[in-house]
This record gives sequence, structure tokens and C-alpha cells, in this order.
Amino acid sequence: MFDEINQQRRNLIKFGFFSGLTFLISPKKSAADDLIDQIANDSSNQIVSVRIWPSDVYTRLTIEAEQGIKAKYFNLSNPTRFVIDIQNSTLNTVLKSLTQNQFDGDPIISGIKVGQFNPTTVRIVVYAKQAVSAQTQTVDPVSLGSVNYKYRYVFDMYPANAAPSNKNESNVLDDQMLAFLQLNADQPKGDESTAAPSSKRSMDYPVISAPSGASDKQTVNKGKILVMIDPGHGGEDPGAIGHQGTKEKHIVLDIAKRLRDLINSSDTMQAQLTRSQDIFIPLGARVAIARKAKADIFVSVHADAFTSPAARGSSVFVLSEGGASSAFAKYMATSQNNSDLIGGMSFQTRDSAVNKILLDMTQSFTMRKSSRLGQTVLAQLKDINKLHSNGIERAGFAVLKAPDIPSILVESAFVSNPTEEDLLRTSDFRQKVAQQVFDGLKIYTKQNYKLA
Repeated sequence: MFDEINQQRRNLIKFGFFSGLTFLISPKKSAADDLIDQIANDSSNQIVSVRIWPSDVYTRLTIEAEQGIKAKYFNLSNPTRFVIDIQNSTLNTVLKSLTQNQFDGDPIISGIKVGQFNPTTVRIVVYAKQAVSAQTQTVDPVSLGSVNYKYRYVFDMYPANAAPSNKNESNVLDDQMLAFLQLNADQPKGDESTAAPSSKRSMDYPVISAPSGASDKQTVNKGKILVMIDPGHGGEDPGAIGHQGTKEKHIVLDIAKRLRDLINSSDTMQAQLTRSQDIFIPLGARVAIARKAKADIFVSVHADAFTSPAARGSSVFVLSEGGASSAFAKYMATSQNNSDLIGGMSFQTRDSAVNKILLDMTQSFTMRKSSRLGQTVLAQLKDINKLHSNGIERAGFAVLKAPDIPSILVESAFVSNPTEEDLLRTSDFRQKVAQQVFDGLKIYTKQNYKLA
């Protein structure tokens, strides 16, 4: 204990001595500054990366370090600022790079300043363009597939006017940011011509329930059938990465937007996206967004990887009531469910339908509808690509656990397969995937829904 205290004292004395020396002989703080860094780094937590993920919905600042990060933050007004103190750390080139970012396109951050607040604390000051709320979390190291992150401190910022959902609703949410995500799902920039319909769903849209008669065709009382399209991964979670550096998150977002455009041009369907930009949204939040919108159908779009580059072909997955239908399906579900470990879970929900699925009659009925939907879409995909499995696969995918929405997960192709990575990199193939899924949705909705 005494040795540790004495070591800290020696470090402080060294820091003060060389700081004074630098001030006297080197206004530019070059060689002496490097020496201070070296001395301080002997006993501090090394910051290895800083990343900023801006979007129209929320902005994420991630700090990655060799050891667990201890930090605290507080906010100041006039102007609006967030002050983050990273303890047991010293200023290095990685942290200094934060100030070099351009924030013209960031709706939340106007600028960042970084400095050595005291010998053992780095202070980051985030200047905001508007009133902002924030959430923080620390994330343990993750090594999954193509992702290898060390210890992370995640700082999520979003407009302060995000309101929690109505406490009287059955799917009560206790997280303001999740409520904000629900209200702002699929809100692209104003100059984007493919914006989703702005009309809100009526409360008259019924949830799916077991049919009372012989027919199980569902009736949509008003408007069009709403399809919630979920582009997998995003932000901190790149998804699978191909040999050429192709990131799944970018590929599936493009496919999802193409699918949205096709659906919104139809007479009987309309579409929304759980994310329209490169941001991270937890799996439970994706389900909650779909349920909040009272979606009739949920389609999650992916382009995953497998342990062998030889694996190829398109697949469609649905939720399993029991175990996985194959070792492949189990592997894929585990891979997808790990997304929350990669992106970090700063959003919480009390929605029991998301956190704990009760396989009652409604759930079983929904799963039958999901199977029918999956088979219809899979039949269309075989026209543009080899199928990995001739039938739909089943496993415990967290993102498919809405008890009242038929849900499928489409694996368009394997980005880990060199041939299919080449296909996924072409706009022609991505358009074909969107078209085939759209054709499957048209067939399914015609057979299973009727507009009042």
C-alpha cells in the first residue's frame, strides 16, 4: 500500500518537474511533451481509440482503452456542454484527435475540446448544438468474429425532448432514449426522396390473435399493411466483414432501403426501417420499435459469415419454439444475438413481450404465420441465388421475438464467401434481393390479409 502511494507521489513529482521544464524551454511542447507522456503512461490506462457515430437520431462517442475505464460526467449550460472526466489517464495523440473532427453534419455536437485536467485525469468537453440528454455505459472486451474491442466507455447523446412512452401502455418503456428511437425510427434527412410515409398507425390496427373461425386471413381495417424492415447491425457493430473489407451493416442497409422503396410504391403495403443510418440499435429495441408502430410484418435483413468461406447460399430463419433446426441455425442465432455484446446495451425496456416470451396460443399462431411467410420469401430467393437450405431454418433469434408480429430473418448471402461477397458488392444483386423479398411479401400478404 505504502509502495503504491510513494510511486504515485514520485509520478506526480516527475510530472510537475517536466511540466515546468517544458514551460521554460519548449513552448511548442515537443520532445519534453513526449517524455511527459512516457512517464505518465507508465502508470495510466492507455486510450487506444476514440470513435464518434453521428446520426439524425442520436450521437455516440466511444472511448476504448487497455483497461477498464473509470469516468464521470456532468453538464453545464450557457453554452450547453457535457464534461467527461476520464480518470487514471493522460492525454495522448488518440485523445487529441477528437478535436480534429468536423461536426458540421452532426445535429448534436458542435465541437470538442480535450485537455489534461490534472496529472491523472483527462477532461473532454463536448459542446452541444441543442439541449441534450445523455446515457453512459462501460462495456467489457468483446472478441466475436471480425470484432475485437477492448474496454469501452460509451457516451450516447440525444435531444432532451425525448419523451418516455405512455405509462398506461402494456409495453411500458422506462428508457427515454428507447422511446425517442421509437418516435424517430426511419426518419431520414429531409432531402432524401425515399422518406417513409409520415402517417401514423391507427389504434384500430389489431394485433394478431388466434382465429375464431375456419379462416385465418387477417383483416387490416385501415390503410396499408405495415412492413417493418430491420437492417442488421450498425454503428459500433459492423456485422460480418468479408475478405475485401465489405461490412455487412452497409450492405444490408442498402438492401433494406431498396426494399422499402419497392414496398412504398405498392398499393397495399407501406414500409419503415428500424434504422435508416449507420447507428447501433439493440435487438430488444428493434422489436419494441416494430411493436410500437403496430407493424403487421417484421423482416430482418442480413448478409452473414460462417466459419468456413465455402458456406454460401441464401437462407430464411424464423423463431424456434424449441431448439435450433440445425447446428448451422444455432450458430447463426448465437452470432446474431451477440450483437448487443458488441454494440453495448445502454437502452432498457420493461416490455415483458420483448424480455420474456410466453409461447401461448397467440405466440404459436404468430410462429405459424412466420413459417408461412418465410417459406414464401425463400421460394423467391432461389431464383437469384443458390439456397443454403431447401427449407426455412429455426432458432432462438432475439430479434424475431415479437409475439404478435410474423417475423423472419433473411440471410441474403454470405459475405464470408468470396463469390458471394463479389455479388453483394454489386448494386444489381442487392436490387435483386430486395425485389425477390418484395415479391414474396406480395404473395404472402395477398394470401393472408384482406383490406377492409
